[in-house]
Amino acid sequence: MHFNNSQSHFVKLVSIVLFLHCSAGGQRYLSPVLPLDFTQLSARTLAMGGGMDFHSHPALGNLGNGFKLYVDLDVRSTSETRSFPVIDMFDDVVTENVYAINRSLNYSVPWGLGIDVTQWLKIPISISLSQAPIWDFRYNYTEEVRASLGPGVYNRDPVAGYHIFRLGGLIQSTHLNMAVRPLSILGFGFRIESLTGENLSQEIGVKVLQSDEALAADSTTMTQYDLAAEKGMRWSAGMIINPTGPVSIGISMKSAVDISFNTDGYVPILDERTQLPGLVLADTTSSYSISLPLEYGVGFTAQLRNQIKTIATGNFRYTDWSNYDQVIVNGTSLDTADFHYQPTWSIHLGVEHWILNKTPFRFGFMYSSSPLGDDFERTMITLGTGRSFGHFTFDLAIAFESSNYRYTDLFIPVGQAAEDLEQVKESTLIVKSSLTYSF
Repeated sequence: MHFNNSQSHFVKLVSIVLFLHCSAGGQRYLSPVLPLDFTQLSARTLAMGGGMDFHSHPALGNLGNGFKLYVDLDVRSTSETRSFPVIDMFDDVVTENVYAINRSLNYSVPWGLGIDVTQWLKIPISISLSQAPIWDFRYNYTEEVRASLGPGVYNRDPVAGYHIFRLGGLIQSTHLNMAVRPLSILGFGFRIESLTGENLSQEIGVKVLQSDEALAADSTTMTQYDLAAEKGMRWSAGMIINPTGPVSIGISMKSAVDISFNTDGYVPILDERTQLPGLVLADTTSSYSISLPLEYGVGFTAQLRNQIKTIATGNFRYTDWSNYDQVIVNGTSLDTADFHYQPTWSIHLGVEHWILNKTPFRFGFMYSSSPLGDDFERTMITLGTGRSFGHFTFDLAIAFESSNYRYTDLFIPVGQAAEDLEQVKESTLIVKSSLTYSF
């Protein structure tokens, strides 16, 4: 492989590797128990499969770039369908009958600012402050239930009611970062994060229009439950080798942290039939903790020697979910849920190819294993571009992923036992933009 010796100022800024979360939006119902969702990625990073990012790597910060302010807009469109198997007289599955389709549109606005204080302290140090959601609870499930008509009636079945399950809120990360470069080929960074819950809520129940055996209740039982999270703290540390050369190598580590919740509603359990996490209504006000586990990352960026400027990036991440084996619930008869999660790894690959040295074309790929096993492996495809206007830079990214799995019915009709597991199909489209001002 051949490389250019010269680097632009922009390349020097971003040619680092990074440790980061995977940016995906699947498994919405499971998200309050299995926090795999929101991340701290710029649009440029997302477009390149999550391969590099100055937002998330603690050793990069804002060194060599004076003052920087960025604001992101993260829009996510999620679609979920649930279906049950149709069985013939020979007990064969003929097809899947879709009975619930839900779509949601959510957004968040991460932001950050950084300043290089080298000129005042005469030491290459930068300090930055930023905020971004790292855990998304938002889930909106509405199932329209049709009543049965008597024999000889030929009309569309009337609506008997609705099964409703709504979760709201985010866990926000507000983090202070310091990066230092004692040598031109070596950089270190440290980050401290404060994790807080924002607008957490649970609303679950049945809205009855007319009594029918297809409903999970014969009277309206819509209930709003309180849910609150106690503040948590964690740290990250990282190192960059050769941050100004054509090839950079980065390593990082993020500490584990327990997020404690208080609720008078639903708490985590392990579903006995699926052996997957879920939620169940507690019999009194309860508290429990869910862990964000220890993470390690290593990656690289390289400017390739092409006639047209091209940057390649890769990243490998290991998350120790194996230490997260139990959720202990206090204040209720439900005491312990044994999850037995597996360690996970993910790989991120991306390329940025400049057209006429003015407009970048970015694409990437992400694969991640799951703490739930092979059936929950995740793949994401990403695309994007960007443009600079004086002191401003605008970046745009689009990402897509889909997943499917088997799960129990969220609302079992009164007097009926749980039948065959249902098919859940999810897809998420992410559109993210970043506007950066620097001088």
